[in-house]
Amino acid sequence: MAIRTNKTEQPSESAELSNRDNPAINKKIDAHIAAFPKDFAYYTKLVKENPERAVRKLIQKDQMKFESDMKLVAKQMPAAKEWLEQQPVEVRQRIDRALEGVNPYLHDKAFVGEVLREMGTQNRKALTVGASQGARASAG
Repeated sequence: MAIRTNKTEQPSESAELSNRDNPAINKKIDAHIAAFPKDFAYYTKLVKENPERAVRKLIQKDQMKFESDMKLVAKQMPAAKEWLEQQPVEVRQRIDRALEGVNPYLHDKAFVGEVLREMGTQNRKALTVGASQGARASAG
């Protein structure tokens, strides 16, 4: 869930957009268009007659997904902060480094994502240590 930002490479204003074609996604889109032909007609007309409004409509969908994600983040945030407070300084510093350069708008989402990533890393380490100790005990 973490938001990764590439600090060294920013897309240039003149960078040309590439249109990728994914047959599996196209199949899903075609099925949706067939199920909702009036929506397809509406969006086609919107793009032709009011392109700025069409862009805002697309961004609104992204914003609504972000808002939905943030509701979950808000529920996870207290537990994430509590868990982080119980961790050694090195873990806190590692998470702080990971969050450097993250867009402030995305900071809370990235914070929870980094905490979840760190929790997963610690769990995998515990399983690895447990498995290697178990192997030694059975070999002894």
